Amino acid sequence: MSTRRSLRIQEKKFIPETQDAHRTPQDSTEGDLEEAKTNHSKANTSTKNGRIPAQFRKVRGKLGLLERLAKDMPLDVIFEIFCYITPSDLLQLARSSKDLRGILMSKSSESIWRIARENVRDLPPRPEDLNEPQYAHLLYEPYCHVCNQKRCDDVLWLFRMRCCKNCIWSTFTVFDSELRSSLPAEIRYHQDVLPMLYKQQYGHIRIAHGRSCQRWLEERLAGRTRELDDIRKQRKEAILNRLDETGWREEAKIIMSSWRVYLDRDEFSDHKLVKQAKKLTEYGWNSIKADLEKKLSDCKMKRLLTTGPRNPTIYQRYSDLRKEYNAILSEADLREPFPAVGDIISHKLFSDLIWDTPHDEYLGDDFFRLKLSEYLPSIIDEWRPAKIQELLEVMRKSHPAATTSDLHLATSIFECSNCWGHEDIHYPQVFYHTCCQTQVHDGHRDERFEPYVSAFPYVRPWTSRTITFNETKSQASRVVIQSFYLDPMTTTIQDMYSANPLIECMSCTSDEGRMFTRWPLLSLGHRNHTLRIKSFGEETSRILAFEPDTSNQHHMEVLCCAHCNKSLAIAKLFNHLEDFHRVYVNTDKQASCSSNIEAAQEHWYWNPRLNYINHSLRNSFRYKEVSDGTSQP
Repeated sequence: MSTRRSLRIQEKKFIPETQDAHRTPQDSTEGDLEEAKTNHSKANTSTKNGRIPAQFRKVRGKLGLLERLAKDMPLDVIFEIFCYITPSDLLQLARSSKDLRGILMSKSSESIWRIARENVRDLPPRPEDLNEPQYAHLLYEPYCHVCNQKRCDDVLWLFRMRCCKNCIWSTFTVFDSELRSSLPAEIRYHQDVLPMLYKQQYGHIRIAHGRSCQRWLEERLAGRTRELDDIRKQRKEAILNRLDETGWREEAKIIMSSWRVYLDRDEFSDHKLVKQAKKLTEYGWNSIKADLEKKLSDCKMKRLLTTGPRNPTIYQRYSDLRKEYNAILSEADLREPFPAVGDIISHKLFSDLIWDTPHDEYLGDDFFRLKLSEYLPSIIDEWRPAKIQELLEVMRKSHPAATTSDLHLATSIFECSNCWGHEDIHYPQVFYHTCCQTQVHDGHRDERFEPYVSAFPYVRPWTSRTITFNETKSQASRVVIQSFYLDPMTTTIQDMYSANPLIECMSCTSDEGRMFTRWPLLSLGHRNHTLRIKSFGEETSRILAFEPDTSNQHHMEVLCCAHCNKSLAIAKLFNHLEDFHRVYVNTDKQASCSSNIEAAQEHWYWNPRLNYINHSLRNSFRYKEVSDGTSQP
């Protein structure tokens, strides 16, 4: 490959010697000055008139550096550089200048696109019906191909297009239910939208590829969300540090511990000047400083009028204790009940430490970390039997002979009278139910804490006053368990999750097909229906072939690692086991991700802090056998 000559050298014009032969130095100087004045005058005139000088009109970027790159730099150097970037970067470069577009859109550059694509982690291979730039465009250009809406993350992979929810219904008509699963979740559950003729045309290979692309896109969007969240956290921390210099940090921390803290949201963090995915600069701080301080001043005045003054030192100690105890809970094995934060804050031992510890003996976060490691085991040994007995007394109102071991049974179903819908609650989930940790009651009352209640309103000792035993659901579960050839007197809730029986709801059968579900989803209106739980014989394999695999759609942290108790999303389990515990699970490549996770139950357990109604690796589905002997989902 020949080396290119510099554009500057190629275009340089040499002045003939004959033109300068009769010029004196004075003539040259006067001529040069006159020419400079003329050029300067023209440039100023063009600038004043709002027009760009002619020599700069086609220049892009800083002095057209990209254009110089494309014209001056050898191709082999350009190709070497491009091997280290992504297809998204190549797309942007191809649109930056005609020369770069000519290079990148040529057939000889295909290997560059392929190498750039291989730089992207977990990206599915390029489909045969798209070339490299087309595939990159589909993956990275987030606009609707119908209405050109600038932000569209809904990709119809089967049609190789992006289509926003507003355009989907005007663009497509009747959809096939199997291909529906390749659509975004917002569209998928409204109605069937893919014609049967596309199923015949594209086949299952394109369907599988589309699902792989959708999983990659969801992970990419989730990664971008995490990246923006990190920027917001850094911005908030930078603002807090600035407020510390002006004396307003304490007020901001009081607002951050307001009644919305249990949702990880508060009025300060949600403020439009704070919640920005934008790094805080000196100029940025000076532009928002006055508005933020006025907001904090208004909040402080309102707080003092309603609650009276708080001691900032005492408030900080309550905050530190709650923070350290929540850190302990995040690493604790929650399969047995743990005290609520309110039980710890209201405990006399820690209450005295908060109020009576001299300032010079208080070591900040380390103080309560050390005190919790010293006193928490004895507090748990005292608290746990008492609260288990309290829950047992609730059950004995329906079963007087109930014992502690009966709390673990799958037939022991509680519900909360405060919750809409009265959803099922099992042991030990009942000890982490929000309503049980936020109720105001007479026990463990500490008058010194009253001025701080508005800052920590959802920090209360655990109570069972809203919990009742549901005898009707208990009897219905007994029938289900017996139908599965298990003993309802000994079968625990964990046994049922391990068995994970396939259940047909005969009452929900319709022209659309037979309804099938799993144990955790029975409470969704099926518990009082006619159920069939026995083996389905030769039909079993055909039925299971249409059961949707939803494991990669779970972003909520519904699992807990059995090794470190960290909360995990379902799709993150195997990577976590490998990265943090060097545990390599032998997975069946032919089986679904849900099946592999079910087979690895020794390494995880359901997160008891969440409602069990969300604890399912699979959704309910319909199965229909048509007249020719084939089956349809």
